[in-house]
Parts: sequence; structure tokens; C-alpha cells
Amino acid sequence: MAEHHGHNDHTGHHIVPIPVYAAIFITLLVMTGVTIAVAFVDLGPFNIYVALGIAVFKASLVVLYFMHVKYSSRLTQLAAATGFLWLGIMLSFTLADNFTRDWQPVQGWAPQFVDEGGTPHGAAAAGEHGGAEHGEGGAAAGH
Repeated sequence: MAEHHGHNDHTGHHIVPIPVYAAIFITLLVMTGVTIAVAFVDLGPFNIYVALGIAVFKASLVVLYFMHVKYSSRLTQLAAATGFLWLGIMLSFTLADNFTRDWQPVQGWAPQFVDEGGTPHGAAAAGEHGGAEHGEGGAAAGH
């Protein structure tokens, strides 16, 4: 009988040591924290690329270790790689759509600034139609 290194003799499945699972789990937790931290950093148009990069890295770890694709047959690895290839194709179509749009600002929207007392100021503070000037009340009506 052929000897299978790294496989359980009874089931034919690879046994992954618990420290490997723990390291992958901690890595996934850290990368989740990095995802949250990056969400609060303004990277301009690169926010989506950083978020997608982290997500692909995390998904790769899950597929390779928790789904045991790393230790599976070549056919299973090919099926998983094909899935990632298809994901890449779909993301490229989505990003192509994103790049070809002419982004227009929303009509009637203006930034609203709030002073230390919590009172809104600016074009949006008066409301869409002018707020207090037209008798609608609002924050500016009491001044």
C-alpha cells in the first residue's frame, strides 16, 4: 500500500494542526480590523481597491485552509481557481462600469456644517427651498 504523508490513514483527508487554524483565524481577525481602519481613511478612488484586495486575501485564506483546497486534488484546486477567475471577470466588468461613468453631483445637495453648539449652517441648513426665508421654520427661523 502506498504511504500518504500528511494524510490520515483511515479517511484519506489531510489533518491540519490546530496552531495553523489559530494563525489563520487570528490573521482573519487582524485583516477585519485593517478593513475597518482603512474605511475611516480617505484614500480617494483607491478605497475600493484596498477593500477588495483585503477581501480577496481573506477569501483566499478561507478557501485554502478552512475549505481544505490547499490539500485537495488538482481537479478541486482547478475548480476553485476557476471560481476566482470568474470572480475577477465579474469584478473587471463592475470596475469598467465604474470607470466609464461621468459622476455628477446630486442636484440640490450642499454640504451642511455644524458649529460647536450643534446649529447647522450653510446652504443645506436652510432647507431645499430656502428654509426660513419662505416661512418654513427650521434652525434659521429663531435668529
